Amino acid sequence: MDKIYIVGHKNPDTDSVCSAIALARFKELTGAENCVAVTAGKINKETEFVLNYYGVQVPEVLESVEAKQKLILVDHNEYGQAVGGADQAQLVQVVDHHKVGGFQTAEPLYVRIEPVGSTCSIVAQYYKEKGLVPEKAIAGILLAAILSDTVIFKSPTCTELDKVIAAELAAIAGVDPKTFGIDMFKAGSNIAERTPQSMIEEDFKAFTMGSHKVGVGQVSLMGMDGFEDVRANLNKELENYRNSQGLRYICLMVTDILSDYTELIVKGDNPEEVAKAFGKELVNGSVELPGVLSRKKQVVPPMTTYFSA
Repeated sequence: MDKIYIVGHKNPDTDSVCSAIALARFKELTGAENCVAVTAGKINKETEFVLNYYGVQVPEVLESVEAKQKLILVDHNEYGQAVGGADQAQLVQVVDHHKVGGFQTAEPLYVRIEPVGSTCSIVAQYYKEKGLVPEKAIAGILLAAILSDTVIFKSPTCTELDKVIAAELAAIAGVDPKTFGIDMFKAGSNIAERTPQSMIEEDFKAFTMGSHKVGVGQVSLMGMDGFEDVRANLNKELENYRNSQGLRYICLMVTDILSDYTELIVKGDNPEEVAKAFGKELVNGSVELPGVLSRKKQVVPPMTTYFSA
């Protein structure tokens, strides 16, 4: 039987990795033993903490796939964010919670895209719909991904369904969601352990906005202590990364979870244009965005609208 890889987006975050692992386990429980969870890149510190906490093995890194390789995409649906060669692979399923990115396939496939806060909320529903209870470790990583993507339920992307599912998973995993979520974010937000490149790449996605290719990354911090110490080097690395990736603009959301505040650092030929997308002024190369936590709902949509006009 042909192997089917279940893989999230490049620069994988916790939702991308954990949804692949949990979906692979679901497939195994329902008779599809040929599905293998992989990642499209090295996992970040937050995801490493989650997998270690629950004793779950880190999936193999899959940098590219051969033509006709069977794939299930989770937490994304755009070839620009997918593992190398995905556009020549055979897509058999997509499970996601983002806008549809305009992909085309040669054959019909299963697609489940819902406007919820996390792909893992959808994967958890697969278990419920089949009357299955995930093991403690699987419940724990599903919960962690929901807490990560919804910023412990504070993000505007969070829905009531996310909260209900998280409560059910927390009971199975035996943890308090808020306490675990804070510990998880602390593990992933230590600036001293990060290089400028890792801060850019750990949660980075490229988008097509009008005629522009734009990259938007996000780094979440528990307070801004220590950030000024790395700002200069981070600014240099952002410009280098923009040039190496052929981006018109690169933006990095530096999000303080404690104060619900994001500083959007912008690099490009005319960064003031990005500020205009938010009706703001560019100040020292950044746009101040109080109350902004979500790239998907609060940053990408106004930028896409502005550059597509």
